[in-house]
Amino acid sequence: MSADWKKFCRGKDLDVEGEDITVRLSGDRLHRVSVHEEGEVYRLVSVVVRAAIAQEVDNLAVDVWLRNFGTELVGFKLDNRGRLVGETWIPKPGLSNQEFMTYVRTIAAECDRYEYQLTGSDAP
Repeated sequence: MSADWKKFCRGKDLDVEGEDITVRLSGDRLHRVSVHEEGEVYRLVSVVVRAAIAQEVDNLAVDVWLRNFGTELVGFKLDNRGRLVGETWIPKPGLSNQEFMTYVRTIAAECDRYEYQLTGSDAP
């Protein structure tokens, strides 16, 4: 039986719109997480920076590799549109509300932190 992820998204720090969850972080920062159902897993994706910004960062590939080496739950990559994104996969069987929300809040926080380190701002 598949879990309905939208039932898990109850919290004052969350807004669900379509397939996206906007997570309110400390310091009035926001980060959007997209949920993709893919068979027996949910794939969560969050944009760190747009392609135009990613192209301006010197040695971004090395920086992403080093960050992936030391990060748990979230992996970073350049997507097919040239954006730097964070991604994580969650198996559906046995998924609990707490586990789902841990992943959502973690990917939002990690992507927001990386965005701030690269840009110094909170892009919309």
